[in-house]
Amino acid sequence: MGIAIIIGMALVPDEVAAQRTDYGHRLGLQRGGEVSYEPVGSGVIFDALDPAVRRWYVPQELYQLYRWQQWESSNYARDHYQRYVNSDIEGDYFYDLYGSFISKGWLIYDWRQQQPQQFGSALFKDPRFSSWFNRLVISSDRKGQYHMAMTIGEQIRTTLTPMTFSKPNYDGVQIDFQSDKYAATILMSRVSSPGRTGTITVEATNSTNLFGFRGTSQIGDFVKVGATYVNAHHSQTLVESLEGNPISGSLTAGQNVEPISQIFIRLSDDSPADRRGGAALFSHDIIIEAEKDVIVTDAEGAESIEIEETIWRGSANGFSAIVEGGFQRRGFLAADGSEQIILTYDFTGENRSYNGPDLSTIRKVSIELAVANDYHIEMGSDRQTNLPQGQPVFLTQERAAGNVQDGSNLQLVSFEYGLPTGNDIFGGTIEVNNLLGFDIYAEYDRSRRYRKYPNRRFSKHHLDSNEADAWMVNVSRKRYPFFLFGEAYSMDYDYSTTSLLTRANGEMDYTDPTTAYYEFVEDNDDQDRYPDWQRVNQGGPDREIFPGWDENNDFISDFNQNNSTFRPNYIPDYEEPFLRYSADRPEFLFGVDMNNNFWIDRFENDEEPDFPYDRDRRGGNIYVGAYIMPDMRLTIGRKQERALASDREENSSYGMFTLDRDIAGIGRLRIFDMFKMVEDNIADNIVQWVQPIGTEPNMQRIDDPLAAPDTWINSAYLGFDYTGKADLKLVNKLKFDIWHQQKEHPD
Repeated sequence: MGIAIIIGMALVPDEVAAQRTDYGHRLGLQRGGEVSYEPVGSGVIFDALDPAVRRWYVPQELYQLYRWQQWESSNYARDHYQRYVNSDIEGDYFYDLYGSFISKGWLIYDWRQQQPQQFGSALFKDPRFSSWFNRLVISSDRKGQYHMAMTIGEQIRTTLTPMTFSKPNYDGVQIDFQSDKYAATILMSRVSSPGRTGTITVEATNSTNLFGFRGTSQIGDFVKVGATYVNAHHSQTLVESLEGNPISGSLTAGQNVEPISQIFIRLSDDSPADRRGGAALFSHDIIIEAEKDVIVTDAEGAESIEIEETIWRGSANGFSAIVEGGFQRRGFLAADGSEQIILTYDFTGENRSYNGPDLSTIRKVSIELAVANDYHIEMGSDRQTNLPQGQPVFLTQERAAGNVQDGSNLQLVSFEYGLPTGNDIFGGTIEVNNLLGFDIYAEYDRSRRYRKYPNRRFSKHHLDSNEADAWMVNVSRKRYPFFLFGEAYSMDYDYSTTSLLTRANGEMDYTDPTTAYYEFVEDNDDQDRYPDWQRVNQGGPDREIFPGWDENNDFISDFNQNNSTFRPNYIPDYEEPFLRYSADRPEFLFGVDMNNNFWIDRFENDEEPDFPYDRDRRGGNIYVGAYIMPDMRLTIGRKQERALASDREENSSYGMFTLDRDIAGIGRLRIFDMFKMVEDNIADNIVQWVQPIGTEPNMQRIDDPLAAPDTWINSAYLGFDYTGKADLKLVNKLKFDIWHQQKEHPD
């Protein structure tokens, strides 16, 4: 893998300079009207063939540039002295693999990966990358309808699709192509260490590399289809470049340095709040597959080495896990509420019950669990830890669908253990524009999280993966005075756009997102240049997040405009003297609250990637409406949604009336009203910007009170802005919310 940009500058010497300076073959050989740059190598100098003992002074650089000869006395009376000039003032000379001259210029960016070798991943950013180009280099070309551009930068706004890759500060290489019918984008980056400008190449043996692709094709006048692929995987340059599967990645040197001695399995209640019907464990077992070399002697006495494969089951050989925690029930072990069950499979010599294959021969380890009810299964090992403490870290493996509590989902769950090596997403899109009046957007994506069982004895490691799906369909149509919109969506709870990053020494921290996570899709609810959360190589977190509260785009909350870094103000505008009459409390704002958590949706902030829909949700929403008058419309709709990993759902029917009318010579009248019948027990927790009086603003977690288990809700807003007189402005607002519980004592 190699990427290089060379910025070149060529100066054509004038006639006088050409007579004074002989550049030899460095500017090529001219034959007739053509200039050739083929390599000529070192030739034979006939003047140097005299059989003399005297030293031969090679007529090299000083003679060619300044006509200086060592055996002649220097006299600058007539021909004045010329100071030394750096030979690279116009850049360096660049040649191809065979020594042919390519160009003269400066190497600004260079990323190469060569295997197998130590420190095979090398990335270089010249200081000119920041000083000359301000950390952004763009190279482009076009011919007719075909356009192409290559962008290298440290803060590139890049989106493939909102469900696969979207970052406001992508650091890497982006190559784009576009024509009238086709478009394509390629992304490449060494995300674990994207490099900083300097004179030294940043080399690494262990790295995490990113590759992304998006291509679209226009079919006819109305339909566009697209395909997307994003991959981030660990790379170790000590292994052969074509060895194994490059998509799934390789175990780093730190992951593969020692064999696994202990494997931990943790079972817990997937819905601990109800304190019942949690994980029920009936039985557990371990299966180990091992390979070792054995010497076989044939009938003639010749010896050969063959591979002997062994499948070893723990229960058949008296080996079992050490069990901690849980409540003993009749026939099973239960983990209800906050209780946990931890299984420890100990392969060390201290555990005398283990009599299985030698650790150096183990290729694959599988776990079998007979479980039921609302279980949550996680796994870890003594090689899957945090840093620097080295404590085991548990990663989710399986979760029960729904919230079953009667044992009806009793099943045998089997999975393989391994350390994470990569993550990828592939999918497709269909866009339809104005086909019979309909606009359609549909997208399907599948994420895969790869893991491999470590053992440095083997060059190829056993691969396993977890898969999760996400899809969405949006349909809309407008035919005045009527309009229609429908949406259906599903996102699995473990749909992942997060990749773990390796350190230079190959070690990994499996628990700290600020230093070890790379996000394909950022959390950027306020849609600025800074992601809301903190991740490695992109600075600190955004500490001022107030979506929708900065309509004038001055990076200051609209509810505290006279606040600044240099002159802070700790009193919101609506609490200051009455002369600031134009500032009202956020409670006076009207908007749609589709998730029924008391916050208008467009002002919400969370700590999740900015997917179009929340993970662990499946549902649909449809509404139809009509314009009664050009400034008046009526809408009715229905929404159904459920959480995939818990027994929670939302069902709501709603109607909305809006009027926004400008009355000439008087002012503006706005009337909004939304009525809903709701049954909702899905929690939508958020993190909001709060400005307490007298103290600094901060981000506060706000839990969804789940106040609409069986409720009808009405939110009404009346606003009138009087502008009848030029010197008089009256702003009137009235908002009234009603939440009426259908049940006196809801569950």
